[in-house]
Amino acid sequence: MIRLENKMEVYAEKIKLWEQSVSSKLEHKMEVYAEKVKLWEESVSSSLNKVTEAMKQTETFVDSMRGAHLLDQTRFNNSFVEVKDQTKSFVDSMRDAHLQAQTQFNNSFNEVKKQTETFVDSMRNAHLQDQTRFNDSFLIVKKQTETFVDSIRDAHLLDQTRFNDSFLEVKKQTEAFVESMRDEHLQDQARFNDSFMEVKKQTERCIESMRNAHLQDQTRFNESFLETIDRFKMQSEKETEFNKRQVNPLLDSFSSKIQELSEAERKRDSTTKLSLRQEQNRFNKSFDKIAEDFQVRFNKSLQEIDLKQKKVALTACATGSTVPGGTVVHFPTIQTNIGITNLSAYKSTGKFVCTVAGLYHVSAVMMSNTDGQYYYIYKNSGRMITTYYGKVYHYQTRTRVFVTMLDVGDEITVRTEGSQLIYQYSCFTIVKLN
Repeated sequence: MIRLENKMEVYAEKIKLWEQSVSSKLEHKMEVYAEKVKLWEESVSSSLNKVTEAMKQTETFVDSMRGAHLLDQTRFNNSFVEVKDQTKSFVDSMRDAHLQAQTQFNNSFNEVKKQTETFVDSMRNAHLQDQTRFNDSFLIVKKQTETFVDSIRDAHLLDQTRFNDSFLEVKKQTEAFVESMRDEHLQDQARFNDSFMEVKKQTERCIESMRNAHLQDQTRFNESFLETIDRFKMQSEKETEFNKRQVNPLLDSFSSKIQELSEAERKRDSTTKLSLRQEQNRFNKSFDKIAEDFQVRFNKSLQEIDLKQKKVALTACATGSTVPGGTVVHFPTIQTNIGITNLSAYKSTGKFVCTVAGLYHVSAVMMSNTDGQYYYIYKNSGRMITTYYGKVYHYQTRTRVFVTMLDVGDEITVRTEGSQLIYQYSCFTIVKLN
């Protein structure tokens, strides 16, 4: 009995030490867990990525706590079973040796067993309470995390709505500006066509008047020439008749002279006709040259008018990727394409190459989540626009618009200064105004 009591005291001491050890371990682990939860709650407010990491760490910690508890429970059960087996073997041996003390031993053993069961039940209840408190605190943290994620999502949707509204506003302003420029261009085109038709009519009237004046001069010259010939013939006939009546011997000489004069008149008439024909040819050549030059200038004016009236417009967006520093940003998603002949080259290089000279409206709407970065808009090798994102909390949107004259072959590009994430909402727009 003394040995049994000593063993029970040792067993009770072991159980007490085990309880203290388990309690200290639980308290230490709960303190560590509380510290980790506190740090986790502080890191939740910084970013959603840290929240996810903290949740993973929390789950890992919970799994480790659950494993440690199961391990402690297993060791407790094993030690309890071992003690129980030892007690049972000791009771069996004592039953054979001490039959008289069986009743007292059984009572003592049952008492110890009841105390042990009571202690085990109390430990189990304490563990269940700790588990319940842990589950409640974990659910509270989970709800707070979900609330924070919902608030972040709502803020993102609100910012996206504001961005869409501002983008639509800029688009409407651009369309209104393009429409006004188109109306002004149509008015200028109408005035140019009216003035061109007026000049054409004046030129035709001038050419017609010159032709009529030339024909009138030609007619007057022919009439005066014929009249001179007739007068000369009449005078010659009168003089011939007079000389015939007065001086018959000189008739033959006068007749020969008249024939010579007639031959000279015929020669002069042919020479005059040749000169008139040459003059007519020179006039025709000059008129043809004037008409050809006028036709060339007219065709050139029509080509310039056609080029001015040709529409060119492009809106393209990014795909959402990290762009290295100092490189051209590509916008392969085409939203609008009017008059772009080298679209495949633009999608592969990100370079807009001008094929129709004129006045162009250029804009770039860029969205990024990279702090302290720049993006630039270049015309050929010259920087036209510099844009700074500033401090970025979740993402930042920057818009730049300008107007410039482009010649055939000029290039427009959007470039980064440093490596930065470009969202798929980033878009590039260029429109020919005139």
